[in-house]
Amino acid sequence: MKIQKPSFEIWLQQPGLDGIYRQIERAGRVCYKSEDHCTADSARPFVERMVKSDHTAMLEHGTVYLACPSAGRPAGAAGPAADLPPAERYRRNKFSWVNDVAGTAYVTTNLRVLAENGWMADLDLLAGPTPHHERRVTVHFTTQISTTREFNRHRANSMAEQSTRYCNYAKDKFGNEITVNLPTWVADVAAAPEPAADAGTLATLFGRVMDGTATDLENWQFANLAAERAYMNLMAAGRKPQEARAVLPLDTNTELVHTAFVADWRHFFDLRALGTTGAPHPDAKVLAQPLMEEFVRLGLL
Repeated sequence: MKIQKPSFEIWLQQPGLDGIYRQIERAGRVCYKSEDHCTADSARPFVERMVKSDHTAMLEHGTVYLACPSAGRPAGAAGPAADLPPAERYRRNKFSWVNDVAGTAYVTTNLRVLAENGWMADLDLLAGPTPHHERRVTVHFTTQISTTREFNRHRANSMAEQSTRYCNYAKDKFGNEITVNLPTWVADVAAAPEPAADAGTLATLFGRVMDGTATDLENWQFANLAAERAYMNLMAAGRKPQEARAVLPLDTNTELVHTAFVADWRHFFDLRALGTTGAPHPDAKVLAQPLMEEFVRLGLL
C-alpha cells in the first residue's frame, strides 16, 4: 500500500486549436490513467474519436475563446439558433459567457457546445483569451475519493475523475497495490505513517483492533491494509475491477480534473476554503485554501 499526499496543479491551456485538443486529451486520459498513450500528434485523433462516438463529456475541458461582431438578431426574435449570428447563439447558450465590448462579442465556451450544436465552423473565430474574455481554468487534484464526492457537487463545473471501474490496481502499472491519500487528521497524528506490508504485522494489527487497544493510526492503517488485501484477493480470484472496487476505502487515492469559469471557482472557494455556509471539511480545505491563494497570485481572482 502506498501513501500519497493531497496536491493540486493548475493546468493552463496552451494557445490555439491544438491547445484545446491537448487539454481535452490530458483531462480524458486521467479517467483510465492512460497518459502514457499521449504523443506529439495523438490529441486531435483522441478528440475526433470522442466526437464520432458521441462521447462528448470530456470536450467540456477544452475552453474555446471566440471573438465576433456583437450585432445580432433581437433577443426575442423567433427562428432556429443555427440561423442566428454567432454572438446571439452563444448569448442563448447557458454553458457560454459573452462580454460585449465596443461592438465585439468576446465569447467563452467549450468544445462540447460547438460539437453538439453543429457549430464547429465557429473555430474560425478563435481569439485569445483576451482581457475581455471570461476565463475558464482547469485544476488537477490528487486527493481521496471521499473528498472528490464533495468537489463533484459543484455541478456547474466540468469533471473528469480516475475510474475505479476500469483502473486495475493489481497490475504492474499501479505497482500491484492500492494507493491511499493521506487525510489531514492522520497527518496530524503521524508525520509519516508507514503502512505495514507483511501478513504477520497485519495479523498483529487485527488483534489490537479487535481487543480495542489499537491507536487511531493503527485502526486507520489496518482498515486500509485489510481493504487492499481483500481487493487483491478478489482480483486474483478473477473478479473485474468494477466488482472488486466495492471493498476499496474512501481514502483511496484518486485524481480529479475540474474545469470551470472563474465565477464558479469563486463559489467553490466560498464553500471549500472560506466556509461561507459552514466549516469546510479539513481534507477539502487543505486543497482549496492554497488553490485560492494561487488563483490570487496568478491574477485570476
